[in-house]
Amino acid sequence: MAADYKTPGVYVEEISKFPPSIAQVETAIPAFIGYTEKAQKIKVGDLLNKPTKIGSIAEYVELFGSGAKPKVINVTLDDSNNFKSATLSNQFYLFDSLRLFYANGGGDCYIVSVATYDTAGFTASEFTDDGKGIKSLETVDEPTILVFPDNSLLSTGNHYYDVYQAALLQCGKLMDRVGVFDVKRTDPLGVDFRQGIGVNNLSYGMAYSPWLVVNMPKTIGYRDFQNVLFKETVSTTLSGLTTEAAIQAQITALEQVMVDGDLVKAATNTLKAAKPSIRERFNELEATYKGAKTTANVQNLVSFLFDVARQLDTLISAGAGALTNLGFKTDIATQVTSTWKPIFGTLISHDKELAAKINAYSTRFDKPVVPTAAEWGGIFVVATSPAESVIIQASAISVADKLDQMFPSLRTVFEDINATWTGSVVNAVAKLESDRHAGLLQSSSIYKTIITGIQNTDTNIPPSGAVAGIYAFVDRTRGVWKAPANVSLSNVIRPNDSFTASQLDALNVDVNAGKSINAIRSFTGKGTLVFGARTLAGNDNEWRYVSVRRFFNMVEESTKKASEQFVFEPNDANTWVKIQAMIENFLNTLWRVGALQGGKPEQAFYVAVGLGKTMTPLDILEGRMIIEIGMAVVRPAEFIILRFSHKMAES
Repeated sequence: MAADYKTPGVYVEEISKFPPSIAQVETAIPAFIGYTEKAQKIKVGDLLNKPTKIGSIAEYVELFGSGAKPKVINVTLDDSNNFKSATLSNQFYLFDSLRLFYANGGGDCYIVSVATYDTAGFTASEFTDDGKGIKSLETVDEPTILVFPDNSLLSTGNHYYDVYQAALLQCGKLMDRVGVFDVKRTDPLGVDFRQGIGVNNLSYGMAYSPWLVVNMPKTIGYRDFQNVLFKETVSTTLSGLTTEAAIQAQITALEQVMVDGDLVKAATNTLKAAKPSIRERFNELEATYKGAKTTANVQNLVSFLFDVARQLDTLISAGAGALTNLGFKTDIATQVTSTWKPIFGTLISHDKELAAKINAYSTRFDKPVVPTAAEWGGIFVVATSPAESVIIQASAISVADKLDQMFPSLRTVFEDINATWTGSVVNAVAKLESDRHAGLLQSSSIYKTIITGIQNTDTNIPPSGAVAGIYAFVDRTRGVWKAPANVSLSNVIRPNDSFTASQLDALNVDVNAGKSINAIRSFTGKGTLVFGARTLAGNDNEWRYVSVRRFFNMVEESTKKASEQFVFEPNDANTWVKIQAMIENFLNTLWRVGALQGGKPEQAFYVAVGLGKTMTPLDILEGRMIIEIGMAVVRPAEFIILRFSHKMAES
């Protein structure tokens, strides 16, 4: 619209001549969905089922912890006490799959923690319920690949396939992502997989087999193999492998600390009462109090704080549940006198003040069980207990007012208790076990041999994490239109299974339903290669290949985002020309880099929009602008056929 000029002078107008451009969206941003050690940014559990973007293993460890230790099933030594073999089983796979993702060229990705190692239920509902797992990603636009390394842990009923079917449903609904699936380790030929995966939205799924044999760094300690040690076929103990008294004493000390670690863990579990941490248990009791500021609720909270003293009293006692390592027990007893006694002395003072100023309140420090260790100095005995504090002011009339004045002091005491329990008890026993382990490694060649042997033992892992890394690598170096196949895998020793020629035929071409499974194969002199490039819609001439499916996803999503600026623009020829030119320029660029097949642009793609072309007058009246886009995407040369024949000699 021309400006309404009224004052004489010179005016400048800038006229837009070029169409807008389309920016290509990211194509290899996977979302790893599974179990993690923790899920914490600020407080425990605040990242559960919260898609979180990371760019490195270091970021993952900071937010989600490390990998779970493998389960040592057995360790076998020969008659000379040399390491012979070990059998390991991974308990969780997400962390190692992420390491393979980065080792094979991965970059940014999302993590969705559905549960922690301690709380994992191994059910499909953890992955598929509203707001959880897959569903939590519906509102996150960036992920383009869904990966489920821990799905093989779901062994109940049809849960394994329920997760994959839910993933395919979301991929088909959003049309901007695909799923990379693992065939079960016990089903390398995919017979059960093909039966269980269904038939819906198969073009959005890619399956890979077999599992991979890897040797990832792992932390192993004595407690991991203590009870599964064999000398040839006879069960034995670490102490029984040596006659050196000094070594045996070190082993005994380490075993005592391990027992003490279990006692501390049990005490901590009792205190946190099924919550993720002691702090979370306190927060729960605090929330209950704030919901109803009653004497009973405060008594429950104060009793919880005194329960810590009772657990400490048990640990340093001479009865059941007492610490077994004399040095550690002495350290804790000394800390009771120097550190814990003042903390609980303050709490007893607050407890007595509450009892003195609130009629319905009765002291908690002297009931139901009174700590009796001499190190407490008699503070839990009524006659020698500390005097009541002076926190509650005379101006506080109601019970709620009195409780509110005391509560900040109770929280201060809790912070001291929580910090001291964590540092002086939980972390201390863990460090002591680590130190004993390190000392035994230095002094015992047998122990070092066993630890080294277990660390060098191979484990199996599903291939999806490594394949997602290959997707990212190929997209970055060649383009999303290049099939992510005939590419070697890094940090992989070999495939867990090898296939015959007929088995490879059956994997690649499923004559029953077209559910192709991409084989991972070992080639002499080349290593381990991904050697399949098909989607689960292997009999579909349109969506047979992974690269075609993912290229269409990229173009569709990129064009969709760029076209949003035209919503509510006039549905006339001026707008049609702009949007057509924008899309044609984008596709022309892709054609020039080899993504589209054709000697000329018009042979590689077409874009049509306009009245009488793609729209009727009724479409325009009803607000529809219809744009038709056709693309001749390059397809992989899956079968290279060399035809030889004899030729008669001519000279």
